[in-house]
Amino acid sequence: MKMALFFSRGVSLKLWFEKGLFDREKLLYEEYLEENMFQNIYWFTYGSEDYELSLRLKEEGKLHKNIEVIEMPKVFKIPKIGSYIYSLFLPFLQKKYLLCCELYKTNQTDGSWSAVISKRLYGKKLLYRTGYTISQLENKLKRFNIIVRQSIEFFERLAYKNCDGATVASKHNFDYVVRRYNLDENRLEVLYNFIDRHKFYDFELQREEKIVFIGRLSSEKNILNLIKAVGKTDLQLDIYGSGYLETELKEYVSKHNLKVSFKGNVSNSELPSILNRAKYFALVSEHEGMPKALIEAMACGCLCIGTNVTGINEVIIDNKTGLLARDTTSIEIEKVILKATHQSQSEIDDIKQNAKKYIDGNFTLNSIYEKEKAIIRNLINE
Repeated sequence: MKMALFFSRGVSLKLWFEKGLFDREKLLYEEYLEENMFQNIYWFTYGSEDYELSLRLKEEGKLHKNIEVIEMPKVFKIPKIGSYIYSLFLPFLQKKYLLCCELYKTNQTDGSWSAVISKRLYGKKLLYRTGYTISQLENKLKRFNIIVRQSIEFFERLAYKNCDGATVASKHNFDYVVRRYNLDENRLEVLYNFIDRHKFYDFELQREEKIVFIGRLSSEKNILNLIKAVGKTDLQLDIYGSGYLETELKEYVSKHNLKVSFKGNVSNSELPSILNRAKYFALVSEHEGMPKALIEAMACGCLCIGTNVTGINEVIIDNKTGLLARDTTSIEIEKVILKATHQSQSEIDDIKQNAKKYIDGNFTLNSIYEKEKAIIRNLINE
């Protein structure tokens, strides 16, 4: 049996590698191959140099030999519009690979129409997977105009109408999708983002009195308010990640002479040691899907601080698995940081133990693998 994974439009294997996502994203697919659930898995990517990169990764033992990368032809390497054009031609240009697959799977909504077209052409099973529900996020944040938001809903609706099964990453995504698209609950499953518990665990080391943030430097992450809040304390803040707000945030930190370090992007394999050196982890977003970095930090034994918003409050149960700020303002974030610093060691130990149990029960690679495997088998056998 063979699977086709459709990368998000515009996303390449090279980007996965550079952003430090590759080590984590490959795990589920290598598990399928090791267990002989699939004999081959094709990754349809949007990089024109991905095939050569995949060969190098295989030579270095970093990528399974039966994952075949089908890259975007160089003719589509056109600024801004090339990936859109290729996403429409992909089902026709890559016909020989798509015909031999029993299952198509999406990685996100953006570009999912390639999988939908392929299903309509070749009659294969389609699993519509999303890491977050983009229309739910954008209808809340309103970063795009109404035409763009309606277009997003159109493509989500198209995918849900044509898929054989679908997964979302959180309970709030599930409730939204069922309500918004009048979807049969039996066709939708909650499949949390997984972490590798062999790598992400508490090393039981001496921790530094500092806060770590890991993620995109974008507006919905509310990083400026985190910086302002930490600036009112004696704690160091280490920021890992990149994004369009990086220059603006660095200028603010420099202007106010704050104890904030920008560390850039790191590989997922480096995160366990980073998280184990820090006493606190903070995610103070205005909205989240199902935040992997928060789950990883919790697994590594950080005392996790978050805002009481959708997504975060599905992972952090206040005073039980972490601490929640009442809202997303810098004042409330400062209050919860100070609360964290005044926790007794026994209180911290209780929170960390509760968090560990929650992670082990919901977010391990094995539990997610077994659940998705059952979903796929049901789809194939229908």
